[in-house]
Amino acid sequence: MKAAPLTTRHWLSKTLAALIPGAALALGVMVLIGHLCGSTGNPMTLSAQFLMWGAALIWVLCLSLCFLFRSGLGAWFGFGWLACLVWLANTLLAGFAAGGSP
Repeated sequence: MKAAPLTTRHWLSKTLAALIPGAALALGVMVLIGHLCGSTGNPMTLSAQFLMWGAALIWVLCLSLCFLFRSGLGAWFGFGWLACLVWLANTLLAGFAAGGSP
């Protein structure tokens, strides 16, 4: 069975999928790692610098990988679901870290 070739169709929707939910994904990963490493949020600390540069790296990866999706809708669903899962993990982790139930 021959796979369909990748095309340049839907490039605008794929790019927008990487920009909008990809940004939410990058920021969510940054917040999740910040929770796990105990960052204080002070921009002068090494952990905060790592998180800022890490978010930019993840966002650039999203922009690079968005064109591997077959359609723009697939890119929106892919990045959207990943962003939702990361923010759900952030919510659960913040609820457990506060000592209460989420």
